[in-house]
Amino acid sequence: MSCTQFTQWSLFEKDRCFENPLGIGCIRFPTGSLQIFRWSAVRSFQWLYCAVGNPWLVITGFVANGESLMRRLVLVLMSISLFVSSGCRDQGTGTTDGQSSGVILLRYSPGSESTEQREQGFLETMLSEYPEIEVISENQYAGVNAASALEKSQQLVLKFGDRIEGVFAVNESSADGMFTALQEHGLLGQVQLIGFDPNERMVQALGEGKIKGIVLQDPVKMGYLAVMKMYDHLEGNSVDARVPTGEFVATPENMADESMQKLLKPEQYSGADFEPAEAKYNIAVIPKGTTHEFWQSVHAGAHQAAQELGNVRLHWKGPIREDDADGQIDVVRDFITKGVDGICLAPLDSQALLGAVQEAHTEGIPTIVFDSNLVPNEVQVSYVATDNYQGGAKAAHQMAELLKGSK
Repeated sequence: MSCTQFTQWSLFEKDRCFENPLGIGCIRFPTGSLQIFRWSAVRSFQWLYCAVGNPWLVITGFVANGESLMRRLVLVLMSISLFVSSGCRDQGTGTTDGQSSGVILLRYSPGSESTEQREQGFLETMLSEYPEIEVISENQYAGVNAASALEKSQQLVLKFGDRIEGVFAVNESSADGMFTALQEHGLLGQVQLIGFDPNERMVQALGEGKIKGIVLQDPVKMGYLAVMKMYDHLEGNSVDARVPTGEFVATPENMADESMQKLLKPEQYSGADFEPAEAKYNIAVIPKGTTHEFWQSVHAGAHQAAQELGNVRLHWKGPIREDDADGQIDVVRDFITKGVDGICLAPLDSQALLGAVQEAHTEGIPTIVFDSNLVPNEVQVSYVATDNYQGGAKAAHQMAELLKGSK
């Protein structure tokens, strides 16, 4: 049997065909056709034994991996049903081959665990709870800077035009890029745009009803708790393996609430470093970047914790670019060499930073991870973060509600 030419599934390396050990050729997994294979239930599989019309090969793979047969069987049957009902898809685009209207998921960057969780939460919720809403594009990445986000957004708007009913952009820069692209083409306000994390322009647009939702996290609380939990650990106290910081959805209707205003306009780091009279602990805080407003708010929270504790010297340093995992590894290793007492890390890549964290562990330096998790995460002390999967799910619920109301 020859290689079944599906669109590459986003978990795997783009355009790579994976040889099947069962001897039925190789399979390219679909982003558009069999949408169910994006479910998190499947992410643990390196090989899925699948050919359209032969679902039992999939089940064989599920059983071999020790997964729940009944749950996976339901997913398989739903996959086939989706494929038959929706028809074939364009190769490599993650889009329908017809002229369907629907929603777009604009991704961020491969390897960013936090945004990957948001993407999963959105897609799985749309598929399981709102199957009548078509996802017309879901495999396009905005990239890590404003220029690439705008370019990708413009491409999507040009391709789909007034077929776009809604867009979920999974971080601030991608949402801002899509905001500009929709505005340039006269679609802002007509398309239901939901972003993740605020900036001043999007908050203003939310108040004007031009965008319909912003999923919010609490970066100040995240920075604060990361340092506090590290201090607790260094003091010999028990720390939970998972410390949630909350996720919320701001809308034009609730944005005036005091609780929402604090999240829409979070505190920023003032630039005034706190220097303790006597430092009991030196704690390094390593963000994904240092210039973005989100990280300035994380810095403000970390600084607040150090001030309250009074005997912690905070060392704040991140890579120059938010796509520079190697640079972030160098920062971690530099702090290991300096012999800090603990590291709070927001890893740029869920796997690339594992080695550096293991090196710190070997040297007796504990790590608390925040914002994005490591995979696997056996070495870290704790994970302090938004439940990003739920953030994506909340965006899906909001999108469905908006589309229902616009019909």
